[in-house]
Amino acid sequence: MLIVRLDAIGDAVTLVPLVAALRSRAGRIGALLRPQNADVFARAALDRRHVAGPNLRALAAEIEARRYDVALVATEKPEGYRVAKAARIRRRIGFENGWGKPLKTLWVRRMCTSTVFRTAGLDPRAPHECEVLFELARAVVGDAAPSRDPAVLRPILLDQPVEPDARIAFQITDKWLRLGARIDDVAAMARRMNGLPVRWIAAASERHFAERFAGQTGVTPEYFERVAPWKEALAAARAVVAPDSGAVHIAGMAGTPVVAIYAHTNFTLQSSRWAPWASPSSLVRLERGWPEAAFDGLQELLSGTRSSSYTG
Repeated sequence: MLIVRLDAIGDAVTLVPLVAALRSRAGRIGALLRPQNADVFARAALDRRHVAGPNLRALAAEIEARRYDVALVATEKPEGYRVAKAARIRRRIGFENGWGKPLKTLWVRRMCTSTVFRTAGLDPRAPHECEVLFELARAVVGDAAPSRDPAVLRPILLDQPVEPDARIAFQITDKWLRLGARIDDVAAMARRMNGLPVRWIAAASERHFAERFAGQTGVTPEYFERVAPWKEALAAARAVVAPDSGAVHIAGMAGTPVVAIYAHTNFTLQSSRWAPWASPSSLVRLERGWPEAAFDGLQELLSGTRSSSYTG
């Protein structure tokens, strides 16, 4: 089976329960990923990784040589459908949106041998993204449900067990601002955590923002060049505080308690679809006073008095 997911890190992580289920039911499992998300999975989780590049013809030839029987096209990117078809994979299963996007639906049906319906908009009845993706492989997994057991999911993410870290991981990222937070409020949240043991983590690619944040708060960022140690830091942490991002999904699969902050717009719908999957969590809306709500949620997670909640 080939799984196609040409999206961001967080999108790729939502495949973890599906990959865990397929490991015991399918033969070889390959994945077509982007350079940005290609290292999300543990080395042993997949039999083969294909990384998308500019030459789609060469990529299709590489995939065709592996003789996959089924492609699960779990992406919105058109090139994912094109490559699966060009690779002559006999069964190609993808998502369609019905009358929500009729022209796209017609195109997807031409590219696939069968389709699974998913809503085109923010439907309050829509299930979690992990459950939506699981439906692509329903013929293989039968009536099984996606696992929420971190002991099952961690080996799909991590190459080796990690020692627990007593510190809280706080993600320094400009995703805070892109979701609508004011940097002053993010700094206020950081200052509330001053009395706690905190690991201030940032991607090396976001050094400019992290240095700006450090200058305002006095914290010392820890930079990560590669995905693997970053995943391990999130999995080992006592808890994670982060905006809606890949860090939330990594921690959520590993069973690490998460305080996840979401944009004000469509909060209930987005947080339902993208909530941490397998961990205790506090889901906070970006609105006036959110640092206080987030800190309260963190304290309750640390004390074990909260398993899952919405604020806002």
